[in-house]
Amino acid sequence: MDGVAWAFVTAVAYGVTQIINRKANRLVDAYRTAFGLLVGVEAVLVTRAIVLGRMGLLAEIPLRAALTFALTTLFHFSVGWTLLAWSQQQIGVARTGALVSAAPLVGSILAAVFLDEALTPEMAAGVVVAVLGVALVSLSGSRELGIPWRRSWAAFAVATIWGTTPLLIRIGLRDFDHPVEGLTVGMAISLSLHLIVLAATRILRRGPIPPVAMRWLVAGGLTGAVGISAQWLSFALAKVAVAITIQQLAALVVIGLAPLTFREPFERMNTRLVIGTVAMLAGTALVTLNG
Repeated sequence: MDGVAWAFVTAVAYGVTQIINRKANRLVDAYRTAFGLLVGVEAVLVTRAIVLGRMGLLAEIPLRAALTFALTTLFHFSVGWTLLAWSQQQIGVARTGALVSAAPLVGSILAAVFLDEALTPEMAAGVVVAVLGVALVSLSGSRELGIPWRRSWAAFAVATIWGTTPLLIRIGLRDFDHPVEGLTVGMAISLSLHLIVLAATRILRRGPIPPVAMRWLVAGGLTGAVGISAQWLSFALAKVAVAITIQQLAALVVIGLAPLTFREPFERMNTRLVIGTVAMLAGTALVTLNG
């Protein structure tokens, strides 16, 4: 499969994972939800390495690459997924999923500046259209549902983080050209640091996690592992602007599934949400066809 195909896999898997993540964080705080989901992802990645006989390759990773991947996963997943879970609790899964689709704007600009990836006028137009769609989505709940636009800050922070990390992934791949194995090592290191922070702040001592939430976290670990692995492969094989924009089609999966899965008022569809979603789809098509 090429990078574009892996980006589409990422979009579907990430969209489903965000729905599962919301199911879990209705029962558990955002901090433990994110950590539990990432533990599930790492368990799948390690199992994959064992089954495919790649454990020896994990031990060969250069120190600089390991540290780069650790920083990437700490930034992207431990911080990003925690903010994602928190945002879902504040403004709903559909609007959060749409707002993080602003990531292509950040990623495309950074790739053009630091990776010398040409950003054609058509691709730039696609990114702008997609981001305008995100803006409409961000305003879609302000009037009818009474959701202050200021609550969107966490989702925009996630978009910034997720737009920056492709650059770090590319830097790490210069020293170790095995995306999924690099992800596995980086995740192990960052999760260790994540655990220390949660233990030091006594977040882990909060009430027990309900069994149903644990089942959602296991399911999210499986879909998350697929999405994250496909994401790193797409960044390794395709232009960042193309890969990261296609990946934001996850928002369409989230917006499509949210009304069927949740009954909270802030998950309701309205005209701005629909128009914003269409704009995001059109922007993605422009980037893909001209990449």
